[in-house]
Amino acid sequence: MVAALGFSNVAAAAGKDEKSIVTTAVAAAENVSNVWPMASIYAPELKRPGLLPALYVTLGAVQAWDLYSTSVALKAGAHEANAAAAPFASNKGSMLGLKAATMAGTILCAEKMWKKNRVGAIVMMAAINGATAAVAMHNMRNAQLARTR
Repeated sequence: MVAALGFSNVAAAAGKDEKSIVTTAVAAAENVSNVWPMASIYAPELKRPGLLPALYVTLGAVQAWDLYSTSVALKAGAHEANAAAAPFASNKGSMLGLKAATMAGTILCAEKMWKKNRVGAIVMMAAINGATAAVAMHNMRNAQLARTR
């Protein structure tokens, strides 16, 4: 475009019945500038499976239940068996931070996964939700057993 504008005086000097090379170059440059940005920013729209956001909400609920059940079990005299979570178990704030980080990491992983494997992302989220629910139920049983002793 800069070169074409620099030669605009040459195009003005050309006769009316002559078609100058510069005018043709300017027209070609305008066509390219109209097409190029659209081609460079085009990305096909992917539709997220409807079940995936519901599984994210369920993950939040199950993580909250796990946090509660862990707290109840610890108060009843049980101990944290997960070596990775044990340093955080004594403080509710740090345990909440751990649960939030775990949830965010899981959702991030599922978001990246569904772009390439939608079914796999849904299966992964359902499995993680089920495993977390099983841990929370186990915590509740441990709390009941610790209370009866």
